[in-house]
Amino acid sequence: TKNLSVTEFLVDESTIGDWSHEGLPTDELSVQNGIMVTRSSRWPLLIDPQGQGLSWIRAREEVNQLRVSQLTEKRFRNQLEDAMSFGQPLLLENVEEEIDPLLDPVLDKAVQKSGRGFKIVLADKECEYAESFSLFLCSKLANPHFSPELSAQVVLINFTVTMGGLEQQLLSRVVQMERPELEEQKQKLTEEVNYNKKVLKGLEDDLLYRLANSTGNLLDDVELIEVLQQSKVTAVEVNEKLTLAADTDIRINGAREEYRPSARRGAMLYFLVVDMAAIN
Repeated sequence: TKNLSVTEFLVDESTIGDWSHEGLPTDELSVQNGIMVTRSSRWPLLIDPQGQGLSWIRAREEVNQLRVSQLTEKRFRNQLEDAMSFGQPLLLENVEEEIDPLLDPVLDKAVQKSGRGFKIVLADKECEYAESFSLFLCSKLANPHFSPELSAQVVLINFTVTMGGLEQQLLSRVVQMERPELEEQKQKLTEEVNYNKKVLKGLEDDLLYRLANSTGNLLDDVELIEVLQQSKVTAVEVNEKLTLAADTDIRINGAREEYRPSARRGAMLYFLVVDMAAIN
């Protein structure tokens, strides 16, 4: 298939819009990183020297009562046990190249069935484990050397900022400084488009569910026809809004492009300064 994009099979535009609203950059690499964080069967370990992955996870998991800790904290073990018991997400910051062996059963997901619930053994102590528990590890090291054992236990994700991603972020910052009303309009438009796409997706899912579960009964068929007609009207209205939004987006992006050279220079300057560290 020409111009194949694997990301389109794994995530829809409305989800990418949600991630963007939570602070994840919209470049291709960042979207792929977001897919790995949310879809991987292993817990993610983020190589995140600029902290953009860390801030995204904080914003994303805030509604789920995210707990934040470090391996060097005295109460780290208590935080871990509480998060697993209550099924809350746990974020471990400033991870170094060596990780406490206490985490091995958690990283290996060595969960055992216990009655109606689950348990996990931490250093000879049985701890309750809720299925909604999730673990995120973040390292600020730019070029860490993790052991092969750790690499097999987690999914390593490189969140180091790219030239394109940084340029896009700087463009938003520059426009926000120079023309705040334009950036605010862009943000509102993005949220509106994202909401309308969710409405369309919801209509499609509802219709597919009703068609799949149709019994062939006359009353059910009449109800299905009514739903189809209502959905068609709603879809037409939503598509009209999306078309209007697309025209507005082109106009806003055209105005934002005037500040592109400043963002490009800023991104280039950042990477030049970072590379200066390689000079003897």
